[in-house]
Amino acid sequence: MVVRFGDCAFDGEARELRRAGRTVPLSPRAFQLLALLVEASPRALSHDQLHEALWPDVFVGYSSLAKLVAEVRRAVGDPSLIRTL
Repeated sequence: MVVRFGDCAFDGEARELRRAGRTVPLSPRAFQLLALLVEASPRALSHDQLHEALWPDVFVGYSSLAKLVAEVRRAVGDPSLIRTL
């Protein structure tokens, strides 16, 4: 199923994000983060929920999630689509 938001089309099955008709490269973990956010929308996910889903049973620093969020924001082209609460 393709989910559209802004000028993006997210296809989880094809593992593809398109913006304005062009494929946007994402690292595997950033793609996983975007998939989690799309699936949960419009619900917000907590920092702990995201950490557990992205890095189960692994310790990573606080900045790891922030870097992924920044990558996803760049990829979707509209930072307001990915909000931090």
